[in-house]
Amino acid sequence: MPVKVMFVQLASCWGCHQSLLDLHETLADVLPQLEIVFWHTVVDYKLHDVEKLPDGSVDVGFTEGFCRTEEDLHLLKLARQKCKLLVSYGTCSTYGSIPSLLNLYPIEEALSRKFKEAESVVEGRIPDKHVPKMLEHVKPNREYVKYDLFLPGCPPEPPLIAGVVTSLLKGETPKLKERTLCDECPRVKSDVIVLKKVKRDFEGIPEPEKCLLEQGYICMGPATREGCGAVCTSAGVPCKGCMGPGPNVMDQGAKMLSALASIVDYESVSPEDLVKAVKDVVGTFSRFTLPSSIIPKAVFKKK
Repeated sequence: MPVKVMFVQLASCWGCHQSLLDLHETLADVLPQLEIVFWHTVVDYKLHDVEKLPDGSVDVGFTEGFCRTEEDLHLLKLARQKCKLLVSYGTCSTYGSIPSLLNLYPIEEALSRKFKEAESVVEGRIPDKHVPKMLEHVKPNREYVKYDLFLPGCPPEPPLIAGVVTSLLKGETPKLKERTLCDECPRVKSDVIVLKKVKRDFEGIPEPEKCLLEQGYICMGPATREGCGAVCTSAGVPCKGCMGPGPNVMDQGAKMLSALASIVDYESVSPEDLVKAVKDVVGTFSRFTLPSSIIPKAVFKKK
């Protein structure tokens, strides 16, 4: 008997669903076992198609994206209502991800920049008809509804998706890896790392086998969960933290700052050097997890 599933897209780039399609031939084995009852990014489903489904009638639901509008929030709550098992699919849904850095600005300022001040604007007007209301700021979806499984990644890598889907089809609870990215990364690390220089990503050419953090690049590996296959660091690109915080980490950004502070040789690297190399502290250390951080947004005085 096919497993009933629904795929819900909230505010997002659609990349997580693209990663699902990147399973290619593997989908030929999976799709016959699924009965897709809602997938509005692929098929022309309407909101009332979800609303008329009996509560709890869908076996598994996948939600991609975060709640930026009241419509997103309504759809998320519907998904929870209709699904027996709800999966937070991707880093936007799980932690908030890059677009939620907008939490650093008042919503009025953001809307004005987007619709009135941007260089591409022709008619400077904030749309107010036939559009859902924007929420004041982004929260992790888990603050709105209860999830049964979190599948992070920006986007989740196809092998990770395949493992989760296969487990669900077998009626098993998927087991995600729980170490840090450093444990998964194939680069050679010293027993004790001492940071004697700090570099921007574009400075120099990294040694092909040595730990990127040891070479002075800000690599989020010590504060990030494994599971992506270390595809970035293997290619010579420092980890940006898209898998979210590692095990027992409350705040990914704070954890990385703490790790960095403990390995810097302050006789070789001055605080000014660190500031120059980092530039954007929040965008560097909480790029994917700001709404899930201890301080999830900027606080402004009301005018």
